[in-house]
Amino acid sequence: MTRVGILGDGATAAADVVRDAGGEAVVGDEVLDSDADAGVIAALGEDALLDALAAASGAPVLPVSAGSEYGGVTRDDLPDALAALASGDYEVDDRPTMAVSAVETAVRALSDVMLVTDEPARISEYAVTTQGRDVDEVRADGVVVATPAGSHGYAADASGPLLSADADALAVVPVAPFRVERVEWVLDAPASVTVVREEADVALFVDGRDYGFAAPHAPVEFDWGEPFPVAVVAASRGVGFE
Repeated sequence: MTRVGILGDGATAAADVVRDAGGEAVVGDEVLDSDADAGVIAALGEDALLDALAAASGAPVLPVSAGSEYGGVTRDDLPDALAALASGDYEVDDRPTMAVSAVETAVRALSDVMLVTDEPARISEYAVTTQGRDVDEVRADGVVVATPAGSHGYAADASGPLLSADADALAVVPVAPFRVERVEWVLDAPASVTVVREEADVALFVDGRDYGFAAPHAPVEFDWGEPFPVAVVAASRGVGFE
């Protein structure tokens, strides 16, 4: 039987399900310790999923009600999913991640990165490049850069393109651009977005988490990161499920 790590709200109750199925459970922050030796991790909620991503333990992770852009299973399907993990009845699917580099920031994103002005009703100007080539400059409230999975999340809400799961590209979408025509890009990595105006502070969010401010004239760079192993069970649903 598999040693299952469980992160997030409801981990204790979930551990009981694993044990009832004959598996061994590790609960809480101990899961992220290299000595925990979890064969697979159930991440209950988006925060738990992103903690598992940051820990980079190498164990495959099952997203549970973490957000439609991540796939995984719903809470209703959790008991059956945990039993499958405990019995080793799962497959592993490597999902692409985006390596994000900025001043004092180097992280991986599963879904998207947003640069957005810190004050309401303020815009900034952003320069976009791909593989060292200038693409465009746009005045807007912000810019979203999304992985294929993330293109189905906030980037889609901002009227961005939807990318297939196996697309080797990033979706780059201005937020409320100060233009009449619609602008959006599907770009090859590496790519970058640079704040080229200093009139407003621009906040940097990676998968919804606050990473301070993007420094003016210092590119925020995007490339493909180390793939993230995701556990897939019978109840798993593809990106975009409700």
